[in-house]
Amino acid sequence: MSISNYKLQTNVRLHPVVLFQIISAYERRPKSAKMSVGTLLGRRDKGSDVIEITNSFTVQHKEQIVGDVEQFKLDTQYASEMFELNQVTYPQEKIIGWYGTGKSLSRSAAAMHTFYSRECGDFQPLHLLVDTTLRGGRMTTRLYCAVMMGVPGGTKGLLFTQLPLLTMDTEGDESIALRTMQKYALHPTKQVGRMLPELVHVVDAIRELAVKLDLVLRYVNDVLERKRRPDNSVGRALHDALTSVPMMDAESFRLMFNTNVRDMLLSITLSTMIKTQMELTEKLSCLPDH
Repeated sequence: MSISNYKLQTNVRLHPVVLFQIISAYERRPKSAKMSVGTLLGRRDKGSDVIEITNSFTVQHKEQIVGDVEQFKLDTQYASEMFELNQVTYPQEKIIGWYGTGKSLSRSAAAMHTFYSRECGDFQPLHLLVDTTLRGGRMTTRLYCAVMMGVPGGTKGLLFTQLPLLTMDTEGDESIALRTMQKYALHPTKQVGRMLPELVHVVDAIRELAVKLDLVLRYVNDVLERKRRPDNSVGRALHDALTSVPMMDAESFRLMFNTNVRDMLLSITLSTMIKTQMELTEKLSCLPDH
């Protein structure tokens, strides 16, 4: 087993829902357990340098000390059954490693690596370590892979090497939820927050875009008037952003925007009708027979 499966350019995308699942598992762990462990699920292509960690589930385990030796037992049957159930709903997700909570790697990391090496098949398992002690007011998240080391014909062991480029990846629904949580975290209120309609989020996103465009225009004008020294990295970033947007006239953009808005309103109307129909069906089914 070598580190050849992973490159320094490997981009690991961690979805926020995984962190929330790990935090929830740690908060709900048994009183006798010092840590929480579980299986990481995601997508990984052989011909791509992108790995996505999209889901996880907790695996039951036991920690006990026999003499001076700390023993760690993982419920492998429970892990297999949970993965089979997850495959029914998300068949595209495969096992890509495991997670653990704590400030540093535990002594059970080698045993966990041995088990998940069989579960991951041709790929090395990843190990996600989440520090739930909040040292320094932050929740540190690190990613490791194991490298076999030792003398040929002699004693061999595992060296856990940290993988770089651990990034957060958010999709539409996740980004809306994160922005809502950030809003109420910065401006706490006694009332419980609620998710606003889709059009309200569109308006807020347009306002944020207008503020960012104003900053860009201010920077460009200052550079043209020689009030600020130009930065090549900023110029290249602006060039990439402008060239990534297809060129179209105002009328074509208006038609495309209005069409998308009508599609969104139609989807909202249909989902509301389906929800109402389900509620009526549920109430009718609860009526007593006469």
